[in-house]
Amino acid sequence: MVIATEISAFHIVGAALAIWAVVLAAMGILNHNFPPKGFEKVVMGISGILVLGAIGTAVSTTPGEKPKAAGERPTSTAPGTGANNGQATPGGNPQTPPAAAAAETLKLSAAASGQLAFNTKTLSGKAGTIRIVMHNPAPVPHNVSLQGPGGVNLHGATVNQNGDSQVQAKLKPGKYTFYCSVPGHRQAGMVGTLTVTK
Repeated sequence: MVIATEISAFHIVGAALAIWAVVLAAMGILNHNFPPKGFEKVVMGISGILVLGAIGTAVSTTPGEKPKAAGERPTSTAPGTGANNGQATPGGNPQTPPAAAAAETLKLSAAASGQLAFNTKTLSGKAGTIRIVMHNPAPVPHNVSLQGPGGVNLHGATVNQNGDSQVQAKLKPGKYTFYCSVPGHRQAGMVGTLTVTK
């Protein structure tokens, strides 16, 4: 896996968006009358500009990939996570066979208001292959990540408004933590517990 070390426009705009999200969350927690009357459109406008800037710079700085629309699920070769879910891609590359793609799917959502919270603090499933799909209706980018026993440490793609982020793993019985790994979001409350039973 190659990691780019140069800073691009996307990194700058993405960092500005993350800082803006943390500032908004802090202001909302500290001041229940935030934003002040008459400034709602200003806050929404700045948020919209940063989100569109992040999307635009992400598309323009991604080398050798077809740009994806916000919310479009990425193609993956991990079991059951591909956009075609076990079917061949148009280029003829086979994905995971349908028999191996069976997974228990657990769904959650980010708060549509932009508050740094999920719609639930608890999920539960049976031991085996579990997929967690997080829908993001908020104007703030989010993802779903998972960590727990046996070295489980997974991070779904960070998605913008109306996108879906997901993680999938074969899990043993135990307690796992699901959270948003966007800087500051877990600390602000985007965290919960997944209980896996036999």
